[in-house]
Amino acid sequence: MDGKTTVSIFVIILILPHLVSYVYFQNMFSSENKRLTGVIEKLNQENINLTRRLGNTENLIKPYLVTNLGWHLHNSTDPVVDSRYNFTIYGTIANVGLEPSLDCKLIIQFYNKQTLLQTSKINIGNIGTRAAFNNSGYFYISRTDIHCVASDSATRIEIIPKWS
Repeated sequence: MDGKTTVSIFVIILILPHLVSYVYFQNMFSSENKRLTGVIEKLNQENINLTRRLGNTENLIKPYLVTNLGWHLHNSTDPVVDSRYNFTIYGTIANVGLEPSLDCKLIIQFYNKQTLLQTSKINIGNIGTRAAFNNSGYFYISRTDIHCVASDSATRIEIIPKWS
């Protein structure tokens, strides 16, 4: 072997392991980069989903009233004379939020088709949360009568819970 060939072989022996190592690590880092990019994309999607879910749960923190009410509208032909022209309502109202609902009331609206005939209000007061140990998250409405002059004309009744 002449000196030039020896130097070439020596240079190849010196460079080849570095070149092989470079290619190996380049491939390894490239595949690791792809894997981590996939993990980041998955975490971003999970973050979006959790943000959506958090948006839905924030509404549950606020006071929110759910009613379970029964009612009867007594018109002028009611056989019980004392019940005529009365709207009778009863049932429960629950606050399913995590904060108390303040200054609660039921708004009762009597309509004839689209025409509002009468609006009445039942003041309830404050309703605590269902999480309280004393069940203060419920309000029980025993039989309550509201005078309703529009009872013969009413075709639709809306009961709307309101709170602060």
